[in-house]
Amino acid sequence: MSAALQDVGIISESNVLNVVDRNEIRRGRTKARTTLLSQVIKDYDHDKFGLYFDGRKDRTLSMEDNRRKVIIEEHISLVKEPGSDFIGHVTVNFGRAQIIGNNIYSFFVKR
Repeated sequence: MSAALQDVGIISESNVLNVVDRNEIRRGRTKARTTLLSQVIKDYDHDKFGLYFDGRKDRTLSMEDNRRKVIIEEHISLVKEPGSDFIGHVTVNFGRAQIIGNNIYSFFVKR
């Protein structure tokens, strides 16, 4: 990269202000990321809940009318952020949003 900039004439032996170093870019990104994350944590409402779909599915084998049937249930983890305090989990037979929302609502009502 620096050789190409030198060929074009952007940098020279006396003017090295435009030299790009990979580590300098990496350090700049890391610094920007940490300052942004610290600002997000300061501005975060600490009473919010996080809803995580961990992708885990239970496959339960059942017998109905002398036939095997596989029942698939999705897992939804309820976590309080920040700190990742586990509240509970909800299992849902069908993946429609209305059913998932109703199950989560009934979980909090029972609690």
